[in-house]
Amino acid sequence: MKSLLRVIREFFWPGDITLRRRRFELSFWAFLLSLAYLPSPLGFVAWFALARPFAIINSLEGKDSFRAAYFYAFMSNLFQLYWVAVVTPPGMIAAIFILSMYPAVILYAFNKLYRFKKSPGLVALPFLWVGMEYFRSLTQIAFPWTDLGYSQGYYLTLIQIISVVGVYGLSFALVVLNILVWQLFSRSNRLEMRVSSAIAFIGIIVSIFLYGWVVFPPLQVPGKYEVALLQGNVELDKKWSPESRDWNFTLYDSLAMVAAEDSVDLIIWPETSAPSYPRLERKYQQMLSITAQNSGTPNLVGALDAVYHDDRERSYNAAFQFMPDGRLNGYYHKVKLVPFSERAPYQEYLPFLSRKFLGEYLDVIKTREVQWWSDFSPGDSIVVFSTGDADYAVLICFEAAFPDYVRQCLLKGASFLVNITNDTWFGQTAGPYQHMRLAVFRAVENRVWLARCANSGITAIIDPFGRETERAGLYVQRVVTGGLTPKDEFSVFTAIGPVVGQICWLLTIILLSILVAAWLWKKIR
Repeated sequence: MKSLLRVIREFFWPGDITLRRRRFELSFWAFLLSLAYLPSPLGFVAWFALARPFAIINSLEGKDSFRAAYFYAFMSNLFQLYWVAVVTPPGMIAAIFILSMYPAVILYAFNKLYRFKKSPGLVALPFLWVGMEYFRSLTQIAFPWTDLGYSQGYYLTLIQIISVVGVYGLSFALVVLNILVWQLFSRSNRLEMRVSSAIAFIGIIVSIFLYGWVVFPPLQVPGKYEVALLQGNVELDKKWSPESRDWNFTLYDSLAMVAAEDSVDLIIWPETSAPSYPRLERKYQQMLSITAQNSGTPNLVGALDAVYHDDRERSYNAAFQFMPDGRLNGYYHKVKLVPFSERAPYQEYLPFLSRKFLGEYLDVIKTREVQWWSDFSPGDSIVVFSTGDADYAVLICFEAAFPDYVRQCLLKGASFLVNITNDTWFGQTAGPYQHMRLAVFRAVENRVWLARCANSGITAIIDPFGRETERAGLYVQRVVTGGLTPKDEFSVFTAIGPVVGQICWLLTIILLSILVAAWLWKKIR
């Protein structure tokens, strides 16, 4: 134990005073960058907050460079994702340790390229960074929550460019801005180089802003398809308590009746707002059917589902659509699960990570003294629901963080998007606000209306330019009603996809392969 504590202390507070100062400075810049992700107008910090870390990491050699890169990535993730500990402390620790490897490897590779030749290294850095962000969305460890582009979420005019290049294109531009700031203040550069960097910096920002200003309509066009979002604001311990389980259905039935008075076309409940397995528990399926019948409107309900497959029960985070005649006519199983929260990644290959296996050896899982991760199975396909008047796809929780997945929902026939979530887990932290901005980005990327329904907020109807036409804040009980317009054409991004991310990822693979091959050749020689 002493050895482990010594390692942790050395990581955060090394004995070498030079190393200590370096890590303090890296921590400062990591904290500064995290401010850009808060619900505030501080997104401009991301235009320069990476410049100094780039310079520090590049000034080091070999293992020192990698250690500095990993430390910076670790502190960045810690400051930006600290709120995950509210949901699952072990999950936060595991996620931060693993997620920090992505930028650490990329920054180490950049260090090698830059030291080999400066100009190609600088040109390669934006491709390496964005390639890393794209790869971070592909595996079971996928958690693309902190992509650099999301730091600009509160600058609606500035983010309109993502309808063409996607969030990866915006991240690319931000990395370029940081490189230009680095070169501007680098004393080793000639005056001409520094002036050129300043002009390019201003030119990029102005160009992106002007594009947004041109395409951003000054007036909102009200939608004609009416939806109602039920924000029940139910406490977590009350939802699944045996004594109050039925009360949840009574509450949402009353909210649905309030929504029905406005003659809406669709009523939307939050993620797991019906604490039940509707396809397996007949009692609760009947209660949901009666609510749909009494409201005279299709009801989309967040709940759970379970299926026996290969003699094993598989549980799913799910959404169900009940029609006005009471029929259950469709369901969707969440495809993108939160790693180390809803499921341990790759537990089919590493069974010792499963909740069932760990529960046999760790009493804290059985007693719930520590909130461990759940053991859901991922769904296998996109589902497009139809109400008869419009078709829509459902994004459960952080599925809104995956640009290409959302795009595929629209290509499959959805004419608007519904995002249901339960952010009550996050408390009064930055988590719910960051989560909300992901939905804004997906709406702008695809020029599509999005209805977001959260148990405790933030609930909103978002137009194709990221504006919230209706909204309910955190921890209030409210029925949010408003109109949206089903989509009838694709944005450039919807048509071509995340090509910026894909091209960057391809070039990243090539560059990393060259570096590995060069290292092996050197070892062989």
